[in-house]
Amino acid sequence: MIVLLIARSVTHHGGHEAVHRLAAAAAAELELPVRACFLDGAEPSLHAALDEVPPDDDVLLVGAHLPPDRYLDTWIRRAVAHWCTTRDRRPRIALSAPLSTQPALIRAVVEAAAGPSVPLGGNPGPFRSPAWSQLTTHRRHVLICRGPRCTAYGANEVAAALSGRLAELGLGDDDVLVTATGCLAPCNLGPLVVVHPEDTWYERVDADSAVRITEHHLVRGEPEIAARPSRQ
Repeated sequence: MIVLLIARSVTHHGGHEAVHRLAAAAAAELELPVRACFLDGAEPSLHAALDEVPPDDDVLLVGAHLPPDRYLDTWIRRAVAHWCTTRDRRPRIALSAPLSTQPALIRAVVEAAAGPSVPLGGNPGPFRSPAWSQLTTHRRHVLICRGPRCTAYGANEVAAALSGRLAELGLGDDDVLVTATGCLAPCNLGPLVVVHPEDTWYERVDADSAVRITEHHLVRGEPEIAARPSRQ
């Protein structure tokens, strides 16, 4: 059996690594393979993690979220159902009880409260830094949907390809500001990429088309033929 520890979107590197460390620690205790994956916004996606499971192995999904999150529970089920209908495989997949119902969670909170603590201090200056009041001078703003369905359809690869090509071209935030978003609504058309100020929407983007969008639209100002403005 393989255990997949599923987290929600992680927008900072430290949080991403923390989920992987938790999976490694759990694997050592369980003496079973435990791998971290993400429903949205980070790699590897749940779909990618399921793709790596050997054909004859059972899968136990453990949601790594507190407090209870009906959104995550619902989308885990939907994502698994989609994966099963798009792959020629049928491993036995089960979902554990929520972490919030585990007695060990109460013990962990009690032990943390009774354990050592570190006094907090520090300089509040960075919190109020004037730099956070300045708009960037970007020519274009790109939104990449990283919601659950777009992630299942390949949004992680799209984001990596687009950002990677911008880096190769030496274009930073002052040229093109790239922002990962949650659900942008027309999920069945995903992965979605939106370019402002033109308000141009790209549907069913893959890594190759992300590179073309970068080179044609973001660099030369020539939207792809398949793109659609949001108002017609």
